[in-house]
Amino acid sequence: MKKRFVVLLLSFLLTNISALFPALAQGQNKALIIPEGTQIQLTMREPVSSKLNEVGDEITAVVKKDVVVDGATLLKEGTLVIGRVTVAKSAKRPLKGGMLHISFDRIRLQDGLERKLIALVKSASDYTRDEKISSTSEGTLKGGKSGGEALKTIGTAAGIGGTAATIIILSGRNSGTSGLGLSGISGGSAVAAASVLGASVIAGILLTKGKEVRLDSGSLVRLQLERPLSIE
Repeated sequence: MKKRFVVLLLSFLLTNISALFPALAQGQNKALIIPEGTQIQLTMREPVSSKLNEVGDEITAVVKKDVVVDGATLLKEGTLVIGRVTVAKSAKRPLKGGMLHISFDRIRLQDGLERKLIALVKSASDYTRDEKISSTSEGTLKGGKSGGEALKTIGTAAGIGGTAATIIILSGRNSGTSGLGLSGISGGSAVAAASVLGASVIAGILLTKGKEVRLDSGSLVRLQLERPLSIE
């Protein structure tokens, strides 16, 4: 009789443990879930580029730092994270940067089992080029306008235009005074020179491509969870 009572009591406790000890049950569940909004730092295992990669290419990264929730380590450094390229558009002219969207959609735990991951790329840092790449609200990485390259190209074009302008001015000299107040230079020549210089600068802008988005192996990617991640 006593043995039967003990068995019934244990069965009751096991069946109703969540109701009897809600705080304990919640604590156990919480320890196995990484909450929404948590940021996870990843290290890229291979390079990825808006110019060279294609939609559908698989990419991999590893967790850079342990993810700790309430004192418990839920994701260990080195955990494999798998994703793919969903958008890859190379840079174009004029000054249009490349676009790259990478979606990390699952993690592989140490037991070999995979868990679904819903997260957005918040930013990326390529330490090889000492460059930080920001993302849009949808997680798309965008190339900049490459200001240094643009200035270099425009400066070269302006120099060529300046040479052409000088030739026009010299070939248009006369012995009178122009209506523009330039002694010995005809008004028509001065206007033509200004037109050539302006066109060369515009041409420099039109010939300048934006920057590609490129992340080398070892680059840092910051993810933010859009949904809680269960590692049960």
